Amino acid sequence: MTGAPSRRGWLLPWLALAALAVVRAGVVDERDPYWQVRAGVENLSGAPLSRPDSWSWAPVDRLFTQTSPAWNDALGAAWRAAGFGGFFVLGLVSMLVYTSLVLVLARRLGAHPLPALGGVLAVLLLALPMVSPRATLAAQSLFLAAVLGADRLRVPAVRAPVGLLAAGSLVGGLLVAAAGSWLHLSWLLLAPALWLSVAVLGLATPALGAARRAAVLGGTGLGLVAGLAAGPYGTDAWTVTRTVQDAASGVVLEWMAPTAPGLAARWVPTALLALVLAVAGVVATARRWSRRGEDDRVGLAAALLVLAAPAAAGGLFGVRFVGLALLALAPLAGVGATRVARRVRLRGNAAEPAGVFRSPVVRRWSVGGPWRVVGWLTLVLLSPLVVLAGARLGRPPEAAVLDALPDRCRLLSDPASAGPVLLLRPDVRVWVDTRADYWGVARNREALEVLSGRSTAVPAVTGADCVLLADSPDLPTTGLARALDSDPGWSAVAGSPGLRVWVRR
Repeated sequence: MTGAPSRRGWLLPWLALAALAVVRAGVVDERDPYWQVRAGVENLSGAPLSRPDSWSWAPVDRLFTQTSPAWNDALGAAWRAAGFGGFFVLGLVSMLVYTSLVLVLARRLGAHPLPALGGVLAVLLLALPMVSPRATLAAQSLFLAAVLGADRLRVPAVRAPVGLLAAGSLVGGLLVAAAGSWLHLSWLLLAPALWLSVAVLGLATPALGAARRAAVLGGTGLGLVAGLAAGPYGTDAWTVTRTVQDAASGVVLEWMAPTAPGLAARWVPTALLALVLAVAGVVATARRWSRRGEDDRVGLAAALLVLAAPAAAGGLFGVRFVGLALLALAPLAGVGATRVARRVRLRGNAAEPAGVFRSPVVRRWSVGGPWRVVGWLTLVLLSPLVVLAGARLGRPPEAAVLDALPDRCRLLSDPASAGPVLLLRPDVRVWVDTRADYWGVARNREALEVLSGRSTAVPAVTGADCVLLADSPDLPTTGLARALDSDPGWSAVAGSPGLRVWVRR
């Protein structure tokens, strides 16, 4: 087997990505985790996973069904234990697990520390909205851990009895799929991707033999199917997932195409970059596939591309898949950056340097030593900002204005701002929030019209007696804000940067 690079020098990349995790856990852009905390607390108190909604003053005619019950429970337990401190720690741990897995996979694939940091960090900055206390990140971490585990078990599998391989694969597949299904229903797609990844790893291991390969694939497949059936909704899980997609399509950013109005400038280049990275990975892996018997890392690269490549193609039609692809491509980006750095170093160390490498300054910076010093200095200089960001412990900016809401008022707000309200002011009921699957396509579209409109005569406004609006490039609310300011029936009572509160006179 081809050995992985030395562990020396990996502390800097790990600390740098840990600093990113601290910032993202301290300053949470995503708003779903706040209402998920409340859902988890209610779950732990005995509430069913599918239940009539009790958070809204204008509920719709369907049950509130959770797509990430285990993650919600974990958030609820962390909140019960330490409030925002527990919320911050759980979010930080979830991101540290992911970044650590990425670095381990990158090293296993042959990446070197500094180039790996550059490649991984570049990809994660593109996928930054997905790097947060999200159930989808935890679900994808489980997928990466399962692929890494399957890769590590290839050598002992060559000598294991066929029956033991089949039984072990079945149990492993069942446990992983069951855990994934409870963590997030995206495992309905991740489970088939994992089976294909295991198949690719088996094909990349000629010594495994046909009988053992069949035992692994058969056992894993049966285990994954049984694990999905053991999820929170059994065979109804796909119906729940389809409901989410139908309700969010065209109205929720993650389910919109990158070319949608207002998204193109940010997401079209990102989607194209993800596709380019995936194609480059497929081409490079295909070229090395014939040597897979000598270099066992080829199989691991191909196994990651089983998820990354289709997701990158799907990213042309949905922003959600862009993030899925980038999170899977991060280890391969570290490998690609290592290959680029190796070529630069070779040209800088050539006996007769050509082009820009004739410059002694360029040659000096074409090796890793100076960049290592720069990396440590940058980390030290940025550490106060990292500490300040982490000190927020995930407290949302909406917390600064929630005291201005009257007791038990009926709230109209943009969906994102409603999440912190549901957690921190449970006495206040909302008109809409980010549970797009519960509200359905009609309410979601109505919310877009109401929040971007100029009238205070619509039922959503006349039925409310308090309003909280945030300035957002994704959902402009200035029209409604102007209407409230000009309506004598409403009075602005509080505000903070990017947020305003009105109450009915």
